[in-house]
Amino acid sequence: MKNLLIISSKKYLSKKISNDIFKILDKGKFNYETLQIETSEDKNYNNKKIDLVISIGGDGTALKAMRVAWKLNKPLINIGPGRLGYLVSSPDNLQLLLKKWQSKNYESVERKAIIQNNDQHLPSFNEVVIIKNSPTRILDLEIETYQQKVKLRADGIILSTSLGSTAYNYSAGGPIIQNDINVISITPISPFSKFPRSIVVNKDTLIDISIIKNQNYAIQFDGVTEIQENNSENSKYSYSLSNKSVKILGTDNDPKLELFLNQILR
Repeated sequence: MKNLLIISSKKYLSKKISNDIFKILDKGKFNYETLQIETSEDKNYNNKKIDLVISIGGDGTALKAMRVAWKLNKPLINIGPGRLGYLVSSPDNLQLLLKKWQSKNYESVERKAIIQNNDQHLPSFNEVVIIKNSPTRILDLEIETYQQKVKLRADGIILSTSLGSTAYNYSAGGPIIQNDINVISITPISPFSKFPRSIVVNKDTLIDISIIKNQNYAIQFDGVTEIQENNSENSKYSYSLSNKSVKILGTDNDPKLELFLNQILR
C-alpha cells in the first residue's frame, strides 16, 4: 500500500476540494497523513516511508510542497482550485495522475532550485531575495560572477529562477523567462548605483555576493525570511542552480505563462 503526504493549509483542509480528494484517496486505498503549512515544514519525515507528496491549495502551498518533496526526494502532485494558480493542476486530473503514477507511466516536469553555499536544505524554486532591513538605509553589495566584480548600492537584489521570473523579479523590472530554461536572473531592487536592469546567467554559473560590513539585512527564500543579520564584518554568500531537481507530475503543472501574459497585456 502506497503512503502519501498531503500538504495544505487549515483554510483549504476545511474546503470541499480537500474532502473530495480524501474520498479519492480512500477509494484508492492509499495511506496518507496531512501536514499543515502553518506548522513547521521541518518535521522529519525521512524516518517514515513516503512514496508521493500531494499539495492542496494555491501557488504558495505548492512552493512549500516542492521544498518538502525535494528534501524527501519524492515526486509531487500540486492540486488547486481557481483560475490564477500557475503551479497547480485541476482536481479533475488527480485520479488519472495517481493511476499513471502507480503504473509508472507518467509525464513530469523537473524543477531545479537556487541553493546558497551548496546547502541543500534551503532550496528556492522562485527566488532568493537579499534585502535591507532598515527603511532609511541603502544596501552596499559586491557581486562576483564570471571572474568579474560589480559594486551595487540598492534596496536589495533578487536571484530568480525562470519559474520565478514572473513573480518578484518581474515586479522589480526583471525579464520574463521561458520557464523550461535553467538560468538565474540577477535583478536589483531600486538600484542607486549604475547597474543593468538584469543579468541572466546560465545554469553552471556561480554567483558570489558580498554584503559590506555594518549593515542590517535579511535573506528570503521563496518569500520566507531564513536569515537576518547585522554584520560587523563583510558577509559572503554563494549561489548556484542545483544539480538536483524536484519531479512534478502532470504536464499541466508546467506554469501557464499565457495566463500571466493575458493579465499584463490587457
